[in-house]
Amino acid sequence: MSEVYSLESYRSIIRRALSAGYTFAPFTTEEVVSGKRIYLRHDVDYSLEMALKLAEANAELGIRGTFCVLLRSQVYNLLSQPSIDAATRIHDLGQYLGLHVPLSSIPLRDDDYSVEAKLRADFEFLREEVPVLSPVYSWHNPTPETLERYLLSRKKAGLVNTYSSQFFRDIPYYSDSNLRHPVEAFKRFVAGDEVEAMQIVFHPLYWVGGGTSMRDVLSRAWCYIIREREREIRLNRFYAEVLPHGMPESVLQQFAERWREATEREPVEWRAPQDHA
Repeated sequence: MSEVYSLESYRSIIRRALSAGYTFAPFTTEEVVSGKRIYLRHDVDYSLEMALKLAEANAELGIRGTFCVLLRSQVYNLLSQPSIDAATRIHDLGQYLGLHVPLSSIPLRDDDYSVEAKLRADFEFLREEVPVLSPVYSWHNPTPETLERYLLSRKKAGLVNTYSSQFFRDIPYYSDSNLRHPVEAFKRFVAGDEVEAMQIVFHPLYWVGGGTSMRDVLSRAWCYIIREREREIRLNRFYAEVLPHGMPESVLQQFAERWREATEREPVEWRAPQDHA
């Protein structure tokens, strides 16, 4: 039986990488880097609280990853004060912060000027609120066409492209997207001596949510997502009076269970995508 995705499994992978002699390098270094290194990226798709827990694990292990956060998210508001505080806390734990860019926000026209202008504008805007933001970005849900289009661009609008050939094709690239690799596979990836450098993408969603399937992960993630969204409505006087401590945990658990039941009513044939992103 495969190991369960969990924070403890995550820690065991990182410890194995450290034992194998890997260091954890930033994407933004301009120096020629040699030696065994891992470019560790964490795309924050749904929850800053989950990201904060993974950042705490990294700090405990003495490593640094790059957390790419969404300015234009349908799930969390990065510009709210609690979100800014969480992002700042992630940086204070010794981690890097980068920009996560949804393709829907970028006008992909024949000329790249509009892409560069949009990337730079978003970066400068966000850095006004989060000054510790590093000049690095990753695409959110990229298509193979987008990856190919910008593969040769190490930088776009002055921001390091984590999907450029340097980090995506010239060295091995491993992602946990939709649990495409079992925990044991990641342990093998970081245990050998033949690979000098690699990029690994570990999403907070999977390791903090945990489980052996996407159904497990998403059913557990709902509690984090709802709690973060509840902050605003708890400022409502009526809500604060009737639920002074927030929504009861039992209600959240019931919602997660009902959500899981809904996904199990009719079997869906689903297959994890290949490792292009």
